[in-house]
Amino acid sequence: MIQNLQSLFASAALAVFCVSAGSALTFAEPDPATNPAPPTADAPGTEDAVPAAPTDDEWLKQFAPDPESDASKRYAEQQKRRLATERELKLIRAKHFKGIRGTELRQAGIAKLKEFTDPAIFPALLEIFGTEGADVQNALLDHWADMNIDEADATIAWAAVFGKDKAFRLAAARRLVKKAESADWHIPNVVKSVVAIGLRRESNTQVVAAAELANMLQIFEAIPALISAQVSGTATGSQRAQDGGDAALAYILVGRQVAFVSDLNPVVGDNAVAFDPTLSVATEGVVLRVIDAFVVTYRIEVNRSLIGLANKGWDGRDTAPLGWNTRAWRQWYANEFVPYRRGIAIKP
Repeated sequence: MIQNLQSLFASAALAVFCVSAGSALTFAEPDPATNPAPPTADAPGTEDAVPAAPTDDEWLKQFAPDPESDASKRYAEQQKRRLATERELKLIRAKHFKGIRGTELRQAGIAKLKEFTDPAIFPALLEIFGTEGADVQNALLDHWADMNIDEADATIAWAAVFGKDKAFRLAAARRLVKKAESADWHIPNVVKSVVAIGLRRESNTQVVAAAELANMLQIFEAIPALISAQVSGTATGSQRAQDGGDAALAYILVGRQVAFVSDLNPVVGDNAVAFDPTLSVATEGVVLRVIDAFVVTYRIEVNRSLIGLANKGWDGRDTAPLGWNTRAWRQWYANEFVPYRRGIAIKP
């Protein structure tokens, strides 16, 4: 999670340029005195005439960053500081929060957490202290909300979508709504990116959280993603059996089995005779073999968020009749919603 969130921070990105120096090539007329004539067709070629193909390691070396370059040294120094800061955060957690209920000690730890203002540390703060109780969670959210920078807003959005417990996600979403109201519903692109990432996940909890956040923040650009996320399907197929036959996911038998004597083996003794019967079973009915299956998941919360968001951005008509019809939703978005929003934008 830390690596995904850090990719959203433009300030934490470091570009490393690699320049490979090659030998200069000159093109001139060959000098017969210094350059031998090419071998004739009758003369056998020598091994020196054909240069050896470069190996994979030699080819990759030209793209590897130079460890002695200034950019590589700065990146290594940054990584060293980040690891040192993460160790410091873990010490704060062990001393002030983990298994400790004393209010004074926890408040002292919260005061220390507010001293970390570097955006590169925000993912580590969320990862380490995201489950340390409501007091620590709310303190971190307030700390990021008061900073009023895009990186802090992105961290709050990440907590609203990927937070471990529902109360933490709801608290983060409320702070984003409060900031959006004060900014006339101008949502930073980094927050929209977090919502887009959540809608593409396979976890229903994360998809639902992203959909609800898009509805709360009135991110109308997320409507196409919501249309696709409200219904998901997974195909399940069988694998061929090891003996070469066709395998199946399941067998369903509806029938009646009748036992009968299929054979008799005589047993003879002194002044006695008997028979050892062999029993068999005859099956009558129907056998259903399931080869493939397709599971469709209807995400009710996503559909509810889609309807609410669409109604907020449209002309007052209700979009609930569109239901779960993905094709109807897409036609409505292209033919009704987009022209309506463009008309609003053009009006003075």
